[in-house]
Amino acid sequence: MRFVERGRAVGLCIALMLTMVTAIAAPAAKQAKDFPPAKIALVGGTFINDALLNSTGIMKGSFKVKTKVGTSPVIWYCETDGVPFYYVHMHGDGNYVETWAALAQLGVREAIGGATAGGINRAMKLYDYVVPTDFIDMNISRPLAMPIEAYPDPNVIPIPRYVPAMDPLLQKILIDETRSAIRASHDYDDITLHEQGVVIQSRGGRFETAAEVRMMGKWGADLVTMSIGTEMTYARMMGIHYAALVSISNPAEGVGAWEWETLKQVYPRINPLSLRIVLAAIPKVAAIPAGTPRIGDALRFHPEMTSAPARDATAATP
Repeated sequence: MRFVERGRAVGLCIALMLTMVTAIAAPAAKQAKDFPPAKIALVGGTFINDALLNSTGIMKGSFKVKTKVGTSPVIWYCETDGVPFYYVHMHGDGNYVETWAALAQLGVREAIGGATAGGINRAMKLYDYVVPTDFIDMNISRPLAMPIEAYPDPNVIPIPRYVPAMDPLLQKILIDETRSAIRASHDYDDITLHEQGVVIQSRGGRFETAAEVRMMGKWGADLVTMSIGTEMTYARMMGIHYAALVSISNPAEGVGAWEWETLKQVYPRINPLSLRIVLAAIPKVAAIPAGTPRIGDALRFHPEMTSAPARDATAATP
């Protein structure tokens, strides 16, 4: 009996020593301050899926950010051509509010997002790229606006306009880089670039019915997806310039026939190409001169609600 107890004690000592060694050897959890700051974010979706996660030499480390609205999903610090940027996988894995609060807290000013979508407009065919210019939001499960706690000053809350809905400078960069990428090889001769389009964000959780798609088409929608409407909304609210790259992965329901096998063919072809496009775009975004007027900055805040005449900002102060 005494031998058993002695053996048990020795075993406990060994286990304790192993635990201490493991604790000493384990690297401390990374924080944002452990990496250089970045002003650009890439918010992933099915247009790149795991293509960046499977890449080498770009992702340098990851961290999470505590915000007043909760802890962010994993945020990766990355570099391409010497330009730092943050990467958030798959729209933040459903943590939309926490994602955009964290990006704003990190000082991000530019963001590229994207998705795959069902083509409602028959001109938008399988594999085509679209850089949307407007959106319709049918979301019912996510907050319609960022919560007050997400803003530095609870007394200064934006009520933004969305005309235009996305940043024109970022849109042009995405258009130029997409055109360059698909013209670089005859392998992409079947892909058309659409430089504008209205994307409708459906409620998610399922594919749309054919009747819903007919309704969406009558509303003016060209393509349907599930997340980037929320990203466009939150980005401007948080003062982040945003544009998206979307690939048509299937005809929308009722517009044309498709099978699950269609998506299995789309992702391996489109994901690496989309990643090349956005990685080529990021240095161009970084090269936008500081102080360049951005249209979104002028669209965020409603004027003061008062019956008093507007003050002349140029008038001399007595």
